[in-house]
Amino acid sequence: MHNVKEDNELYIIAPDKQGASVRVLGTLANAGINLKALCTFKEKDSQVFMVLTSNNKKAITSLKALGYIVKSRSVVTALIDDRIGAAAEIAALLGNAAIDVKFCYGSSIGGVKTLLVLHTSNNKKAVETLK
Repeated sequence: MHNVKEDNELYIIAPDKQGASVRVLGTLANAGINLKALCTFKEKDSQVFMVLTSNNKKAITSLKALGYIVKSRSVVTALIDDRIGAAAEIAALLGNAAIDVKFCYGSSIGGVKTLLVLHTSNNKKAVETLK
């Protein structure tokens, strides 16, 4: 049904200081690492980044060298048609399969495709459900 797979996202915690985004994203760029997806937000005294990269191992090494906390976790990625109701269909399929979505973020690619990144209560079952 959809281009769906299990992937690994990096969860990066940096101090919430002016320029945190420049330091984290610049470090990845300078290491030659491409971002496939990005979500960032502030939490307490930290700036949190959730990213899918072209090279997690190199990203982890580069960011840990700066003292950032970097964790890897399993997520589901779904490349779906960019149209009204597409994300609602994904949510319905997962809900009907009794899979809880813990978080989701996404980005449209010029009105053709949308990349969704989901963390669920059962990522393996989510992939099977959405294929």
